[in-house]
Amino acid sequence: MVGGKHLFDLTGHTALVTGGGYGLGRGLVHGLAAHGATVIGLARSADALRDTFASLGSPHRYIVGDLTTDDLYETLDEIPEHVDILVNNAGGDPHSKPWGSQTPDEWRATYEINVIAAARLCDLFIPKMAARGWGRIINISSIYGSIGQNPDNTGRSAGAGAYTAAKHGLIGLTNYLACQIGRTGVTVNTLSPGMITWMDTPDGEPELWQHLASQTPVGRNSQPEDYVTSVVFLSSEGSSFVHGANLIVDGGWSTW
Repeated sequence: MVGGKHLFDLTGHTALVTGGGYGLGRGLVHGLAAHGATVIGLARSADALRDTFASLGSPHRYIVGDLTTDDLYETLDEIPEHVDILVNNAGGDPHSKPWGSQTPDEWRATYEINVIAAARLCDLFIPKMAARGWGRIINISSIYGSIGQNPDNTGRSAGAGAYTAAKHGLIGLTNYLACQIGRTGVTVNTLSPGMITWMDTPDGEPELWQHLASQTPVGRNSQPEDYVTSVVFLSSEGSSFVHGANLIVDGGWSTW
């Protein structure tokens, strides 16, 4: 507590969480709402968003849209809420293939959702946050934004070349923006998760989850809920001196 205010209370703030329909995004929507924020979820699937928000009442809401389309940014520019927490969670590896197999168009598509969409949302919301003197940007990268991918830790027909490069790029975006907006009252940071087992199995190979868990010092893979406190911290009043950081939460994966 400082001055009678709980530093992790997000009451009075509005958070936009992209990729909020399932997995990590769903966990972050619920976690931010539980800490007092009004949450707007964004994803392409209306059904997934409906499931995410089924237990959340007004004023929480969701927007169905595709971050690779120009129309969505026009819609977001006109929403009545003052978004002051932006969680750029939408991303992923839509064209996972072994090294050398991904086409230039597949690389472009991977960059579009992981980097360009985040940059466009930052361009849209940071000036509005800065005008009000307060804001928080959290870019969700990956441990593969800081290290490479061991071929033994991927599926037989998979590979994360474009994804790894894109997540490195997202951290670079954070670093660049941190140098530009440091005196505006808006902070920008990266969260880099480790292995998340919200889906049934990766690449249809159930034994791969067990292998990935064995590669993590804590002996398990993560769940979406393992990242709530990190995002709440980076969203909070108490994180005002945390700026341009990459918070790695991976169960120790990258330490050995």
